[in-house]
Amino acid sequence: MKMLLPLITLQLLFSPVFMVPSVDHWDSWGPYGECSRSCGGGVTMRTRRCVTHRTDGGHNCVGPDKSYRSCNIQDCPEGSKDFREEQCSQFDGTDFQGKRYKWLPYYGAENPCELNCMPRGENFYYRHRSAVVDGTPCHPGRRDICVAGVCKRLGCDNMLESPQQEDPCLQCGGNGQSCYSVKNNFSVRNLPTGYNQMFIIPVGATSISIRETVATRNYLAIKNLRGEYYLNGHWVIEFSRATPIAGTMLYYQRGAEGDNAPETIIGRGPTTEPLVVELISQEPNQGVEYEFYLPNGRSREGYYWSYGSWSSCSRECGSGYQSRLVFCTIDNEAYPDYLCASLPRPQSNRTCNPHPCPQTRSWKTGEWNTCSVTCGGGSQVRSVQCVLHDASGPRVVEDAVCAAYAEAPPTLQTCNMHKCAEYRVTRWSTCSVTCGSGEQTREVTCVGSDGTRLDETFCSTLLLPPAVQPCEMAACPKQISWHVGAWGLCSRSCGSGSRERQVICSDQERNLYPVDQCRAHPKPSTVEHCNTQSCYRPQGCASTMCEFSLLFGFISARRPETDQTAQTNTVHDPHSFAPAPHCSQSYYGCCPDGHTSARGPQDLGCPQAPPPTAVQPSCVQSRYAAPCDLGYTTFGLLLGCHFYVFGHQGLFALNHNTTNAVQCRTTTYGCCYDRTTPAGGPNGEGCPNPPNHSE
Repeated sequence: MKMLLPLITLQLLFSPVFMVPSVDHWDSWGPYGECSRSCGGGVTMRTRRCVTHRTDGGHNCVGPDKSYRSCNIQDCPEGSKDFREEQCSQFDGTDFQGKRYKWLPYYGAENPCELNCMPRGENFYYRHRSAVVDGTPCHPGRRDICVAGVCKRLGCDNMLESPQQEDPCLQCGGNGQSCYSVKNNFSVRNLPTGYNQMFIIPVGATSISIRETVATRNYLAIKNLRGEYYLNGHWVIEFSRATPIAGTMLYYQRGAEGDNAPETIIGRGPTTEPLVVELISQEPNQGVEYEFYLPNGRSREGYYWSYGSWSSCSRECGSGYQSRLVFCTIDNEAYPDYLCASLPRPQSNRTCNPHPCPQTRSWKTGEWNTCSVTCGGGSQVRSVQCVLHDASGPRVVEDAVCAAYAEAPPTLQTCNMHKCAEYRVTRWSTCSVTCGSGEQTREVTCVGSDGTRLDETFCSTLLLPPAVQPCEMAACPKQISWHVGAWGLCSRSCGSGSRERQVICSDQERNLYPVDQCRAHPKPSTVEHCNTQSCYRPQGCASTMCEFSLLFGFISARRPETDQTAQTNTVHDPHSFAPAPHCSQSYYGCCPDGHTSARGPQDLGCPQAPPPTAVQPSCVQSRYAAPCDLGYTTFGLLLGCHFYVFGHQGLFALNHNTTNAVQCRTTTYGCCYDRTTPAGGPNGEGCPNPPNHSE
């Protein structure tokens, strides 16, 4: 009995009940934790522990230690902010390399589960976190979400790893029979530079896909029927982004700067308004493929309401508002609202972001004041205040409120640390002239306190000394010489006249000096001969007017041999003793008085003619009913009359045979020497057989 007791004890020790397992194994799963999102499809996690005897910190358990499942899969309230955008906005207003930005999600990075954000108005993005919050969609318009930094498939029932799939008609588990495909390739190659319409996506379109077949320098653009652009309008090209358009989220993707990649636009749908898709052409089009699905029997009778996407909320918290475009349409065309009056009009305004604004604290800095010195190292100060932002708005609070969260910015800094500088000048140069007005120059340079030459910017705050100044030397000697004027009119029109000009002794400013100061140079002549051509002597009369003087009974137009006092209108030569030419040699001949020169044709400028004395008319009956024996008559009254003219050859008769002579006398230059042919110019120009004689 005593021997059996030890054996029984050993058997009990090695039985399975008392033996501790030596293989690592998993403990039971713990409970699921809090959901990562309150709506829109979050993720919750549970864990389990590996039971191991290893002391090095490792284990030999096979399988995951975390398990995930979907939670809060209901849709978020309409108007809620995009979940990735909400995560980027947490960095709004924070200091980033000395600046504060409003951050927007960036979708063009390689890893879609990193939190990459882009500052509004800038062209770069930054990775704020290595992983987004679980449940964040990997790509807009697709059914996949990020879990622990990895993109995982989401079934159309919003459950992780669910086999349920959505067909192109957006029917969960459907077979694609409730809609039909619209697929085409816009291949027009040569398009005008700028915006060119390709096609229209109708209301109700789902599973939208638009992509370039080849990477080009062209861009895709989207607008509504009223011409309002949602994407890439007015030559403002955007970066890759997701944006709510026509009631759905459209994801636009293009290559980053320098990355040549085809552009794409994808969207889940359904669209709530027609969308006009355009190509911004800059080079030949290589083709744009597009496809979307429309529900079967989608045609509507008559007009119906279409509406666009909601605008951004006016406030990020504290209850804002947003609006959308609502319009009446049919066949992808917009029409007046009254045509849809029989249908209930969709809401065009609503409130948004009603949650209270959290209190935020930040330092507000003022502008630096003027530096205490302009060079050599000074200081400047600025104001720094702690500002609290809440639902009531911003207000200044104690510095301690902000100091608990962030160190206060400096209120004092050094400034103008550059060396002091000054302008150094050289002596003025000699005057540029030896007499009169000139200028002097000198060199002006910017130098430091040690005399080294500096750039002009160091002296920009100083007054620049002049480098040029005027100078006056003794007056230059005046140049006195003869100065001549223009020649006057010639004293005669032919037969050698004379003309004069003024000759004075003066300087260049026309100041007069005694003649003896100009004797170094010969005095120019003051008189010279002119119009030396020969004159033609008239035959009886030199012009039409003197012939009329015969008709009116005045003396013969023959030049007197002894009358040297006859008045003329020619220029008199005070230095000539030659007799003045007779009026018969003037341009328009004599007036009826026989000695006054006419100023134009037909006695222009002549004194009124006295009654005739030497003509005794013997009249015949005339239709002008004017008696010829009045002693004077007009040219018309002379027709039909006989005149007996007393000339230097005696008394002769003038009758109807003189008609040609009367006609040539009425021309501009009168008759030729044959008293019949009209002259072509003054002094018998153009006349046949002119006489040849001289004075």
